[in-house]
Amino acid sequence: MAADGGRRGAKVYSAAMEVTFGRFVQALRNADVRVSPAETLDAFAVASLVGIGDKRLLRDALGLTLAKSLDEKTRFSDAFERFFGQRAFREPAQRTVLAGADRDALLASLADLSPNAVSTVASVLDDDRDRLAALTQDAAARAGIADIASLREKRVHAAAIARALGVDELDGWLTGAGGGAGRGGPALSHVRQYLFEQIGDFVARQYRLHADATGNRALIAAALKSNLERLPAAYHAAVRHAVERLAERLAREHRRKRRRAARGQLDFKRTLRGSLPHDGVPFDLRWRRTTREPADVYVLCDVSDSVARVARFLLLFLYELADLLPNLRAFAFSNVLGEVTDTFTGGRPEAAMEEALRRWGKGATDYGRALFDFREQCGRSLNRRSTIVVLGDGRNNYFNPQTAILKELAARVRQVFWLNPETRGQWAEGDSEMRRYAPFCSQVSTCNKVAHIEAFADRLLTATR
Repeated sequence: MAADGGRRGAKVYSAAMEVTFGRFVQALRNADVRVSPAETLDAFAVASLVGIGDKRLLRDALGLTLAKSLDEKTRFSDAFERFFGQRAFREPAQRTVLAGADRDALLASLADLSPNAVSTVASVLDDDRDRLAALTQDAAARAGIADIASLREKRVHAAAIARALGVDELDGWLTGAGGGAGRGGPALSHVRQYLFEQIGDFVARQYRLHADATGNRALIAAALKSNLERLPAAYHAAVRHAVERLAERLAREHRRKRRRAARGQLDFKRTLRGSLPHDGVPFDLRWRRTTREPADVYVLCDVSDSVARVARFLLLFLYELADLLPNLRAFAFSNVLGEVTDTFTGGRPEAAMEEALRRWGKGATDYGRALFDFREQCGRSLNRRSTIVVLGDGRNNYFNPQTAILKELAARVRQVFWLNPETRGQWAEGDSEMRRYAPFCSQVSTCNKVAHIEAFADRLLTATR
């Protein structure tokens, strides 16, 4: 019997640990620590071996298993402390002190309230913050706080926890006959205020843990939807990180599509021959493999002040897709055009962008000169497998636009995409030459948001398969 009870206890402990560990992994992913299913299983095995008794040992063991880079190690440590160090209540700024008789009298006057309310008040009066933490976390778990996803849900969860602890019942007691009973009224008023403040703080910490690890998710989401030309510099790092994640997801999807495309059609003859040892059952399907030569992609980015911010994120996005665009060459210009391919493939992309801006972003924009330089450098390499991508507003400072050069280049290549940070209504204003360039482009699109860059990258990867 004792052995059976021990096994049941071990199963319950294991199940509880699995649930807790699953929530912790989700918190890590929310903190941008990438954890695969296989890594989750490895980490759970590690946690089962080291146990949960030594918090530092558990943190170090899981950190070695799950955090792969220096940035991830920092985010892992922060998420670990917030997840496993969830003390729900801090020491009150104004301690509620009642003598034994007054304490007992106050609790006796609460006889009409629920047991949860009485237990909560008693815990505050006794300064039993561990008990309060346990009660709060239990109420939070029953309210499903691990699923919190938006700012508006914080108030909902705080109200649910307050109801579960019986805090809202104190309002009725304070406004009724019990509110003026001896020292009980002021003391209970302090208790109520303390509980509401601490429940609010607890829910805010849970929101950061489960929904917004950085504390500025809503701001970053708004920045991703905004015009990149007006994006404050303070958000560049966060948006750059979001761009990297979007590019990684897009690359994963296209790798899967390309594997399927490379597989080709079913080879019936080889499949039937392979099924002979299995009595004609086609266990092993054989496919006609197809191979395609990678397309050449030439990206010309205007990095003058008016376009630099959009160019920064487009080049970063394409840099993250380097394995899918192995024959990509990048160029930067304001007037004179220069190649920056080696700079981007040989170092950190953000440092490369600063170098490109510094070296090629000075001077009055001259698209005609840039097109001439590009033809001189790459004209002989262009063919029907080539794609040209131009990012720029087409504002030429009234220099010669050299549209004949763009027409010549477009005739040599498969397609020309032009991405313009300005809206179509601006393409006919001032020194814009877009109306003269557009007829020689396969597609001209507005591109001034991260969503526009993502959509174009998807289209480019599809067009160059």
